[in-house]
Amino acid sequence: MTAAGFSSCHVNKEGNLSFGKPQPAPAKSNKKSAPQHYLYKNDKVLAAMSPQDSKLQVNLTQQRVKLFSGDQLALESQISTGNEGHPTPTGKFSILEKKVDKKSNRYGKWVNADSGATLVSDGDSYKRPSENAEFRGTAMPYWMRVTWRGVGMHIGYVPLYAASHGCIRVPREVQPLIFSKTRVGTPVEIMY
Repeated sequence: MTAAGFSSCHVNKEGNLSFGKPQPAPAKSNKKSAPQHYLYKNDKVLAAMSPQDSKLQVNLTQQRVKLFSGDQLALESQISTGNEGHPTPTGKFSILEKKVDKKSNRYGKWVNADSGATLVSDGDSYKRPSENAEFRGTAMPYWMRVTWRGVGMHIGYVPLYAASHGCIRVPREVQPLIFSKTRVGTPVEIMY
């Protein structure tokens, strides 16, 4: 923790924290190494903020989300947004829906309905691999819907580059905090 209630740390996918100075957005990472996630929190602003004053800003180039209380930066975190084939839309949106427990209607895995054995691990609900296949949607905890076409923010795997099907994946250590400090109606700006 630094002076004036500010903290800056990195969180890897195992949840380990290392504190230090804010770092620039990293370049595309080697998938084999565990990513170090950038995280900045202003504890004083977070403690005083109300969901009524919140707004979110998503930067697709930097792969970062910023949470503001009015004009004050409360939190900034590494994220992973849509890849080339599934881009995250840009523009001005608002949170349309919030659910702690949500499963994808579109992406997940296909399993054998009798045995439960996985048939397709990265499946699309529109592409049934066989007659006896059952779809199981991917968990998207702390879901915050941004578009009615299925784009939202949720806990997910966050490599250091854009890798999702269009959603904004947030580290599991960060998304519950963002969820608690926003409301249905919170403005969300997505830009490059």
